[in-house]
Amino acid sequence: TIHQWCPYCILSAVLSLSMGFTAWTSNTLPTIDRTSRELGAKLGLGSFVTTTAASLLFFLTLDQSAITAYQNNVDIMAANGLTSNNIVATAREVEKNVPPPPITSSSSDRALKIGEDMKELNTRFFGAYWCSHCYDQKQRLGKEAMANVEYIECSKEGLNSQNALCKERGVPGYPTWEIGGKLYPGEMYLDELEEIIAKAKGSL
Repeated sequence: TIHQWCPYCILSAVLSLSMGFTAWTSNTLPTIDRTSRELGAKLGLGSFVTTTAASLLFFLTLDQSAITAYQNNVDIMAANGLTSNNIVATAREVEKNVPPPPITSSSSDRALKIGEDMKELNTRFFGAYWCSHCYDQKQRLGKEAMANVEYIECSKEGLNSQNALCKERGVPGYPTWEIGGKLYPGEMYLDELEEIIAKAKGSL
């Protein structure tokens, strides 16, 4: 709050003076003649007095209109039910239900075949709307192939979030594939997905 005493500032000034006095009286300073010593003392004392006076002047002559404007803003916010706590809560509320970026690439014939196999295996794709690797994975397969895969949003702020399901399944990171009931974390190339699919089909 403006125009309140600052105990830390006072303590700092006292400590600075004490250190200077100790150094001066304990003969830890370089040996100099009496005239130089007296001149140094005058300069040091003058600097201290000037700095202290300037600080007090600034403290006592702050623009009252600025203080009044600040207080008016606080009063207006309070009248409208706005506090620092609920402003942060409102900002967090706005961030909820964020959709993942749309898939813009088209699927190759190879990716379409992978998508069809994934559909047969009830494949699920665990990700988060903010995850760049998740987006890259979707783009690699294309929108037609990914249409055959159930997408699970793990971020609490994401659209249609299923964060509890992600925790229940023990998803280690994003993206994570669930193919044939097993989890495969990490972004995959098409040949890696084909190998996983072949193993999943072989175990049926």
